[in-house]
Amino acid sequence: MASSFILTPRLLAAVEELPLLAETVVEGFLDGLHRSPFLGYSTEFSAYRSYTQGDNLRHLDWKVWARTDELYVKQFEDDTNLRCQIFLDTSASMDFGEGVVHKFSYARLLAAALAQLMVRQRDAPGLILFGPENRQAIPAAATRQQAVEIFSLLASARATGGTFLGTDLFGIVHTMIRRGLAIVISDCFTADESCLELLRQLRAQRQEVILFQTLAPEEMELPYTGEFIMEDCESAAEVVVHADEFRREYQRRVTAFCEGIRQECLKLEVDYYRLRTDEPLDRALIAYLERRQMV
Repeated sequence: MASSFILTPRLLAAVEELPLLAETVVEGFLDGLHRSPFLGYSTEFSAYRSYTQGDNLRHLDWKVWARTDELYVKQFEDDTNLRCQIFLDTSASMDFGEGVVHKFSYARLLAAALAQLMVRQRDAPGLILFGPENRQAIPAAATRQQAVEIFSLLASARATGGTFLGTDLFGIVHTMIRRGLAIVISDCFTADESCLELLRQLRAQRQEVILFQTLAPEEMELPYTGEFIMEDCESAAEVVVHADEFRREYQRRVTAFCEGIRQECLKLEVDYYRLRTDEPLDRALIAYLERRQMV
């Protein structure tokens, strides 16, 4: 069973000093912390451009017209806030591990820390839980109560059932018409390429995407000895394994699997980061955020 869900002050204090700045600029309003490439008419003057048919006449600069006899439209640069949707895998494969290194508890804590971080810097986080049935969603919003709503949903979330990413989830993705950030937290254990398809769909919607592939140390190393039965927690399929004989081949396959995910992320221009649940989350998150700031 999963350990209790606790959002520790140590974790929040550790990440509070490192704002998660998007690598691409997005729409909205946020006191100048993020800049948008989309030109509107509400904030800071940016430049002039020639008038074209259909432009709003209210934005013509009549003083320039009086001097030059040419029609020019004022352009302004919007200050923007970051809209981020956090996608959390709630399939049964995430229900693995013991105590403080339980994979789903670790993933929930990561989602909560990122949501709290974004609320603190006045960004707009949202949350989507994807698994076999549940597609619960909290739309992205920049309100004081947003973190509370996200924490509440995370605290009640459970990892169960198979991983099936279908039309209902992709339907939510297709509503993300504004540029923003999408964070996917998953072990990427799917029988097909549906996890990669989620990344493709998000990129097609012009989202900057970060994938946190979250794995337990046992899944990486196979530290067991002797003969035992491995059971697929999603399909209940069983296979007898001689750990000492199979360990090297197992580790090779896991490494190849993770490398395959990383290579696909490179092709899609998705920021890939692998997390191990035996690594303190505050250290891992600090290292990642520092790397993003350097980039």
